[in-house]
Amino acid sequence: MARSALEVLGVRDGATRQIDESLARELTGLWMAQRVDQGTSPESAARAAAEGRLREALTRPDVRAWVARVDGAGVGYVIASEDAFGLSPHPEVAIDQLFVDSRVRRQGVAHALLDAVLTHAERVGAEVIVGNVPAQSREANRFFARLGFGSVIVRRATSTAALRRRLRPGAKPERFEALRRRRVLGATAALRQHSA
Repeated sequence: MARSALEVLGVRDGATRQIDESLARELTGLWMAQRVDQGTSPESAARAAAEGRLREALTRPDVRAWVARVDGAGVGYVIASEDAFGLSPHPEVAIDQLFVDSRVRRQGVAHALLDAVLTHAERVGAEVIVGNVPAQSREANRFFARLGFGSVIVRRATSTAALRRRLRPGAKPERFEALRRRRVLGATAALRQHSA
């Protein structure tokens, strides 16, 4: 039985710093698959992609992304950033997202993607690599722990609406709901223009 050909490609060219449009589209498709894998509807994932935040992030000079392919088909990606907050005493690279299609997990794809991040970290002189891992993902936490990643901080998150309710119990939520609706309608319109 022949072993599948695994390759990891940088979305941004190392020399010219230009984004490879074909790889960026492939990454976007995988990013949407990752969101669906986490329970988001395909429509919501498409809206999120149409908003352009991923594309905008890829153009930032401190962000790098790689796509993993097996036999020419995209099966995973990793997105990393340098000194995300700039507050660390040592240069660091943060792994913001790592995704491997469930059909090819446990075949070395994540290791190959992390090797690309490691090579990049060494090239930019980063002494630390940080992994942002969802707390509820036991599998991902075990994977990173086996590679030597230790728990450093607990990052807690809440929605703006939940925090508003706790900080300002008497606030008028309908004003904020109107703003939210406008944003959703704007994203829907952008999605329609993009797909037309």
